[in-house]
Amino acid sequence: MDIFRQYKFLHKLFLVYFFPPILIILNYFVFNFLTSLFDVKEGYLAGRFSYWIFFCIIPVKLWISKKNLALLFKVKKMNWWQMILIILPVVFAFKNNTFKTGIEEAAPMTIVLMLLFAVVNAFCEEYLWRGLYFNYHQTNIFFSVIVPSVWFAVWHYVPLSIYPPGMGNFYFILSVFGMGLCWGIVTFYTRSVFWNIISHTLVDIAGIGWYISII
Repeated sequence: MDIFRQYKFLHKLFLVYFFPPILIILNYFVFNFLTSLFDVKEGYLAGRFSYWIFFCIIPVKLWISKKNLALLFKVKKMNWWQMILIILPVVFAFKNNTFKTGIEEAAPMTIVLMLLFAVVNAFCEEYLWRGLYFNYHQTNIFFSVIVPSVWFAVWHYVPLSIYPPGMGNFYFILSVFGMGLCWGIVTFYTRSVFWNIISHTLVDIAGIGWYISII
């Protein structure tokens, strides 16, 4: 029993302090290697697939029980302030992105690819940054909300190293941190990532102008 408790403690410690920087550093080199191996667009998309599979889906699949996975994707009722937290990132994203211009210029296939990219990315990132941390720190808002929000924001420096945003890296990372806090708080109180995935998908869709530039 003591060995089991010690293992759980070390596992939590690894997830909070070691896994995120390992993820960020390895992905930085993977993204830059792939963009040097292929062209920038293909390398960037290959880097994204690598991130989704090897750092989002596989770790969560290995580290979260089937019971907890089922709970994370249940549709839970939200109160008024939780709804506001879900809506805020979407409003911010559409206000600060070129959705209208992008949708007018996009070919139908580009729109389909953009929608697919948005859904997959939202699912994988909520699966990892909210689901995994809440699973291990269900009663501690600092470790289940604030810590993963910080790492989630810092992780975005990796794709930004390939495609810097017009608003600047610092402002973009700060805005991502705010979104992560909103989604993390909703997960903490609803015990689900269902609504986060919808909100996150809409945030990614808002960046259609950016998607068009890389697809």
